[in-house]
Amino acid sequence: MNRLRAYGAAVAAASFLVLAGCGSDVDGSATAPLATVDTDPPSVVRTTPATRPSPTTSAAPTTTESTTPDKSTTISPPPTADPSQYKSTAGFFYFTSPSGKFECAIVVTETSVAGCHGEFPRSAPRVAGSGAPESSVAPNTVEITAGSPARFLSSGDPRFHRFDGPAKELPYGLTLAVPGSGRSNGLECRVEESSGVTCLDQVGHGFTVSDKAFELK
Repeated sequence: MNRLRAYGAAVAAASFLVLAGCGSDVDGSATAPLATVDTDPPSVVRTTPATRPSPTTSAAPTTTESTTPDKSTTISPPPTADPSQYKSTAGFFYFTSPSGKFECAIVVTETSVAGCHGEFPRSAPRVAGSGAPESSVAPNTVEITAGSPARFLSSGDPRFHRFDGPAKELPYGLTLAVPGSGRSNGLECRVEESSGVTCLDQVGHGFTVSDKAFELK
C-alpha cells in the first residue's frame, strides 16, 4: 500500500516537471501567451460574374423608292395648233376666238405682224382716227410688229379679217406659232377663256386683250 502511494507521488512530480518545462524557454524566461485562433470557418462570398449586354444589331435602313414621277421630266410643252389649218394665202394665217368676239391673224411677209379686230374694253386708250389724225377715236385694232411694242390703232382696212372664207376657230389653250422669214422673227398667238387673246413675239413684246381688260407690252 505504501508502495502504491509512493509510485503515485512520483508520477505526479514527473508530470509537474514536464509541464513546467513546456511553459519556459531554454533560458528559463517565461514564454508569451498563446495566440487565440478563431476556428470558425470563413464565410463564403459568392460573386456573380457581370453579364455582358448582348450585342444589339441595328436593322439595316430600308430604302423606299419613290414612285412619284419627276415633274421636271414630265412637264409637256403647251399644245400647239397645226398652222396649215389656218393658212390662207402665202404668209397669212387667220383665226377667230371661240367666243366669236375677235378676228385675228398672223402675217409673215417682209415683217411679222399679228393683230385682232373686236370688242375692246372701254378703258382702251383713244387713238388718232384713220384718215383723220387730228381726231381721237376708240380703237378698232390691236397689233404687234415683231421687235416693237404692241399698240392700239384705228384701221380703215380690216386687214386681220379673212375675206376669202370663214376663219377657223383657235380652241382655248392651243398655241398657233408661225416662224419668221427674212429679217423678222416669228410670232405666236393663243386664246384663254379667262384672259382673252394673247399674241407675242420672240423677245417678249405683245398684247393680251378681251372685252373687259387689256395689256400691252
